[in-house]
Amino acid sequence: MKNSHKAESLPNKSNTRKSTPGETAKKKVVIIGAGISGLAAGIYLLDNGYDVTVYEKHFIPGGECTGWTRNGTFIDGCAHWIVGTNKESELFPLWKHVGAFDENTKIIDPEYFCKYDIGGEVVTLYADPEKLKAELLRVAPEDKKQIEKFIKCILKYRHVKIPVDKPVDYMNIFELIAYGSKMLPMVFTMLKYKKKSSEEFAGTFKSPVIKELVKRLLDGNYNVHTLFYIFQTLSKNDAGIVEGGSKNMALRICDRFISGGGKLVLNSPVKNVIVENKTAKGVALFGGERVFADYVISSADAHHTLYDLLEGNFNDKYYESRFNDRKTNPLNSCVFLSYRYSGTRPVDEKINFEINEYKNLGLTVNHISIRNHFRDETLNDGHSAITVMVPTSDKVFDNLKMLNKDDYVAFKKDIGKFIGNEIVKYYDLNPDDLTLIDVATPVTYERYVNAYRGSYMSFITTAKSKGLMRKGVIKGLKNFVMCGQWIMPPGGLPIALFSGKHAACRVCKADKKKFINLEKSDKPVAKIIPAKATV
Repeated sequence: MKNSHKAESLPNKSNTRKSTPGETAKKKVVIIGAGISGLAAGIYLLDNGYDVTVYEKHFIPGGECTGWTRNGTFIDGCAHWIVGTNKESELFPLWKHVGAFDENTKIIDPEYFCKYDIGGEVVTLYADPEKLKAELLRVAPEDKKQIEKFIKCILKYRHVKIPVDKPVDYMNIFELIAYGSKMLPMVFTMLKYKKKSSEEFAGTFKSPVIKELVKRLLDGNYNVHTLFYIFQTLSKNDAGIVEGGSKNMALRICDRFISGGGKLVLNSPVKNVIVENKTAKGVALFGGERVFADYVISSADAHHTLYDLLEGNFNDKYYESRFNDRKTNPLNSCVFLSYRYSGTRPVDEKINFEINEYKNLGLTVNHISIRNHFRDETLNDGHSAITVMVPTSDKVFDNLKMLNKDDYVAFKKDIGKFIGNEIVKYYDLNPDDLTLIDVATPVTYERYVNAYRGSYMSFITTAKSKGLMRKGVIKGLKNFVMCGQWIMPPGGLPIALFSGKHAACRVCKADKKKFINLEKSDKPVAKIIPAKATV
């Protein structure tokens, strides 16, 4: 990979508050990890007058919000869509403030979530609720009553509100009442389906096509709330694709952080947090350097934070119970396959279809979902990247970890070739037009971002588990805050974004300072013309 982290920045300057003559020296905050959460926390802390340094183990910021080039083809390794792209969304001001995108950024709104080929019957799950309803009724008129209930659930879930302004535990009674009242229309629906799994929900339909479709949509253990939430965001045009890709977006956020006075130190993995008298005092780097600060924020994986960075000295029973109960709290992990497609035969943007069964290392694959990244023309010229995410399990991770290097490489080639052949067969492509260019496994995620057992998000919320909800503070440890994917249920980049903001809120409160939110003072910026995505 080319060692560069230059990004195209938003033209306006950060609204960071500067120190004035006579002010005391700025307090220092060290942030571990330059992913979206760490950078967002840094930007909001700069707004509030702190001296902020982010330490990142890699040569490029962004964390999991990234992309890379293989054989001349750019692979977007993160966002399938981003919640908050609608300018009326409560998340939009946050994305704009951190420099991710603004009103002038080209957003590609998906027409549909995905197509599903069920035994030759292709069902399109449209973003528009009326079109979705008509499509499902076309396939399963016998399920009219249940389909109408499903659409009503989606519309009810439009009232979901994300506490973006401040953490819920920081709200006073009046703010809590106002926040809760906005979601009243969906409360009954939420309680009704609180303990229903996607498998149970699939069983409420008569049509075998719809039953199979729901099972493919979500793993059977998933709580069905996830389904309602996904489709409500799509229905509001609030889950678009940001032109230029995940990596360019992350680099714009990084440039906003740096232009606001933040310091980023790359190629500097943190060994552990320095703790004295049960107070975080800074970090120790693997090179031997010790960096002292008034506050420390970890935007890293929860397991890595608790057992590596904090050296197991501040175990959290809430997390520990979930780490030890894999059945009730499964993880989000996958084998991520990438192909270069240079043919002229049309390939769907997103589709799931059956394949010949693939079995290896405890992994069984009967159907795949492919994504053809052709709509964002800034990513690749004259060809596109096709990616496939194959869900895995703890067993697969353990088996991969036991392989020697040669066998590990052989596994990647084997599954890549097999899945590629299935895509060629399904679309009757010229085999020379589809080339395997990269395979990432859960071991890859563990190696690059310290992801616990290769999980790219937190524990899956199942019908038998409670959604992960943590404040980001560790009992018995002062001046330390966690943020990122691992303090809330799976939610992708938006979780990273506002948990970073919340971490800044917590630092301000610990420092007995009023948190200053400068989002509303942001001004519209000029149109962003994304550069070609390169690594």
